[in-house]
Amino acid sequence: MRRSLFWCLTLAFVFAFSQAARARASKTPQKQQVVLTSDGGLEWNSVKKTLTAEKKALVTRGDTLMGADKITAFYRDANGKDGDVYLVKAFGNVIITTPKQTVYADSAVYEIEKSVIILKGNPVKLFAGQERVTAKVLELWQNENMAVARRGVTALKDSRRLEADVVKAYFVKKGNATQVERFEAENNVVISNDKEKVQGDAGVYLVDKETATLQGNVKISQGKNFIVGEVADINMKTGVSRLQMMSEKGKSKKQVRGVFVPESGKKPVEIEKPKAPTVLKGNNSGDDDGRESNEKLLSSSDGE
Repeated sequence: MRRSLFWCLTLAFVFAFSQAARARASKTPQKQQVVLTSDGGLEWNSVKKTLTAEKKALVTRGDTLMGADKITAFYRDANGKDGDVYLVKAFGNVIITTPKQTVYADSAVYEIEKSVIILKGNPVKLFAGQERVTAKVLELWQNENMAVARRGVTALKDSRRLEADVVKAYFVKKGNATQVERFEAENNVVISNDKEKVQGDAGVYLVDKETATLQGNVKISQGKNFIVGEVADINMKTGVSRLQMMSEKGKSKKQVRGVFVPESGKKPVEIEKPKAPTVLKGNNSGDDDGRESNEKLLSSSDGE
């Protein structure tokens, strides 16, 4: 009763727990707290073992903040002590901020022990440095420094656009900022900018170098011109691409094929025609007049 009254009177609730998942850089289990706050009060259900916050609800865990219209935390008893939060669900206008990224979504599920956040939206929007990623579903794997975007994925930076069914984004810290180091894309991959478009079944894109390697049914297009192959190394910065074919065991090596379409729609260059000589009418009454007319005609032709 005493604990229940305390929870009802306060607008903050803290669960201490031992994190089951381990960070890559350390083998020591990390102890963090889950803090739930709200401007509209908290509802505690001791039967379902949940605590629900509405109206500017906010969950804080380490350097991860999750805000939403409604948040429910699920906990389990631990040897008669305060419960361990193992799951957090957020609904409506979800915003997640971490040192690596900011994410907007319609709903989110935070698996505490795995340090994985699964977000859904129409679409989910992730901002990391200058990169913007949109998708129907997004998974944040915090211990892996990675995000997995699924269904209708688009990654934008300046004029570069990457599209695929599934895209994995790997984050790296540079100075005081965290940015995307590389993308790994699968199924219906398209990478494009103002100059060219590259398509393939799968690919890896290195953000800083602006280079990509694509495999499977590769097609590189520049306007109406295109070449096709199986493997391509593309430099989006220089516009230089290298395309090759993979030979299957027991089969002859396929050829790289290119189609180049002449520019159309341009008028042919007009060549100016020489002007006809001007004939001066002379008087035919005498020979002198005739010679004078011929001299004028020849003089006119030489001038042209």
